[in-house]
Order: sequence, then C-alpha cells, then structure tokens
Amino acid sequence: MNLYKNILVAVDLSQDSALILDKARQIAKAGDAQLSMVHVIEPIAVGYAIEISSIDVDGLHQEAAEQARQSLLEMGGNIGIPESRLHTLLGQPAREIKELASEIGADLIIMGNHGRHGWELLFGSISTGVAHGVECDLLTVHV
Repeated sequence: MNLYKNILVAVDLSQDSALILDKARQIAKAGDAQLSMVHVIEPIAVGYAIEISSIDVDGLHQEAAEQARQSLLEMGGNIGIPESRLHTLLGQPAREIKELASEIGADLIIMGNHGRHGWELLFGSISTGVAHGVECDLLTVHV
C-alpha cells in the first residue's frame, strides 16, 4: 500500500535543502509518488526611517523570486521534478506552504527543522507554523 501520492517539499535554498530533497526523493520513489517543490520569499519590511521612494521593494522581490526560481529549476531538474510543479511564492512561509499544499492536494509536506534557538524560541519556527492547522501529514527533517 502506497501511503503518499503527492508530496510537497518546502526548501529554504540553503545547503540543507539538498538533504531535505534527498529524503523526499527517497520517500517518493518508495511509494511511486509525485514531488512538488516550494520556496517562499518573505516580503521585505521597510522601516519608517528609510525613504521609501529610494528603495525599489517590488524590484527586490522580483529579483529574489527570479533567483529562487533558477535555484528551484536546477534542484528540481536534477531529480526530474517538472517545472510546472516548482513554486516560488511571496508571503508568510507557514501560511503559503499550507495553502499550496491544500491547493495541489498534497498528502505529505516535507521540510527542514533547524531546531529551536534564538528568536524561534519566542515566536516559533516555520515548521511549527505549518504543523498548526495543516490538512495533511508533515515530516520535518532535522538538519
């Protein structure tokens, strides 16, 4: 019995992403599941002390999205994920990951868990945010 058919892998594009993607590939291969991959770019917060007109925030978001897209194309291409299942989103990571998982009908989300330290102890990690209210299984890979 194949437990999972549609797996969403959330990556932060760090060096740890390769480990997470490898784990996802192993699980997908064992269950003949399809993989989708997502990277979420958090919006740039502009403080009041900065002259807003001097910063092209939309341009920065577009540049970050293009760089992320290229990284996803390379990573996904290496393991055969089609471009149509590579997603670069702008927003709050936990919310965007949960919404995409629901939208594509994912039955498993795989993402990294770096452990809790610093600000994450106070505000929670992205994986904790995804765990609250997610409609499918969640596997966090400790990196």
